[in-house]
Amino acid sequence: MTTSNEPRRRQGQRARLGPDRGLPLGPRLGRARDTQRGAVLLVILLLILGLLGLGITGLWLTSGNLQVQANTNLRAQALVVAEAGVERARAALNAGVDVNAMLTGRTAGQDDVPTGVDGSGRSNGAGAIFVDGAVTLLNVAFPPASFGRTGGTATAPTATTMGTYTVWIRNDTAEIRQGRYTQDGNGTVLVRSRGVAADNLTSVVVEVALGATPAVPGAPGVSPGAATVLCVSGKNACDDNSSTVSGVVAN
Repeated sequence: MTTSNEPRRRQGQRARLGPDRGLPLGPRLGRARDTQRGAVLLVILLLILGLLGLGITGLWLTSGNLQVQANTNLRAQALVVAEAGVERARAALNAGVDVNAMLTGRTAGQDDVPTGVDGSGRSNGAGAIFVDGAVTLLNVAFPPASFGRTGGTATAPTATTMGTYTVWIRNDTAEIRQGRYTQDGNGTVLVRSRGVAADNLTSVVVEVALGATPAVPGAPGVSPGAATVLCVSGKNACDDNSSTVSGVVAN
């Protein structure tokens, strides 16, 4: 009886052995499953790293866009402040001032009255600080307190001012090249306004030429009662809401 069962036991043992190395199949299958689990773990780690990189990139782009918008807003504020300085100087000139005295300068240590031209033929000085009545237009806050602008609330604070402006006035370049630094001979002056935003870093400079109409040497920027200028429609049309076409004025 014992002899007859021996071949069957040997066949069962051979069935459980590997085909080549004579090793049991159970441990080899276990090692294969462990290897698969390691590969899945690696793929998951790679996915996590990819998602983390996408998140960091998104945060970086968002912060960059916010900074660009903040810089654009500050530059726009500085431009508005600089234009406010030009408008104040124009209003003062229209009201009537002694332009020649203004070109000479009234603010010692702050004026930059030109004394000639540089290598490119431009004025070597920004000009004299503009004086509007008794107010020197040097680092003037805008808007003024009369606007009633407040600092907002604790949860929504706002700046009480948009920035400050400084205004200079000098003779036009043509007369400076002739050596006429403080004597207006053609009724045209240059007004330069620098606006600085509330961060005290962002600045914009606006420079315009203002002339009397008709041109009167040493006169205010625009003489009262000047005739209305009619515009010709087209590429170089002016800002008035009128145009002349075939001798017909359209308003």
